Amino acid sequence: MADWWDEVYSGPREEIPWDIGVPSEQLVELIEKGEIKPCPALDVCCGTGTEAIYLAKNGFEVSAIDISGEAVKIAEKKAGEAKVKVDFRVGSVLELPFQDNSFGFVNDRGCFHVFAPEYRKWFADEIHRVMKRGGIYLLRCFSEKEPGGWGPCRISKQEIVRTFSNFKISLMEDIVLRGRKGSHRGYMCSMRKI
Repeated sequence: MADWWDEVYSGPREEIPWDIGVPSEQLVELIEKGEIKPCPALDVCCGTGTEAIYLAKNGFEVSAIDISGEAVKIAEKKAGEAKVKVDFRVGSVLELPFQDNSFGFVNDRGCFHVFAPEYRKWFADEIHRVMKRGGIYLLRCFSEKEPGGWGPCRISKQEIVRTFSNFKISLMEDIVLRGRKGSHRGYMCSMRKI
């Protein structure tokens, strides 16, 4: 699996559909409104580090993980150029290399929706494990309203509620996920560890 992702990130950046080079407007809006305050944060499936770097620039103590060593190399270079500190790691989000109760915020722009149904609860349990009680998990994923079968899994609201049953969902809304090759229908969910 990591080999496929390394191959993607070794190619031209402009051909990586999700790597748009700017943080999502949803994350920016929540930070600017003060709804998510600086704290120890984790960016899962961080890719080339765009959102991890944004969080670090805004006062968060950031760790970030991706299965692709190639993506992490790019992310580390970008963080150096931005003069911010991010603890980038290569690894699986299904076996997070962090202690229990480590993070007050977990950022997910397009990670959950890459997993087949049989891995989703495992993923949610790992996120729950590393979060502090009351911490916020911000999920952005493709919705079942997105047409076509190519690309990430389409996720229903019911699937989100069922999978994250050990969280309290405070916000779930339709959003547009922007990519280099167009926009996609998705959901944004903000939820707290209970």
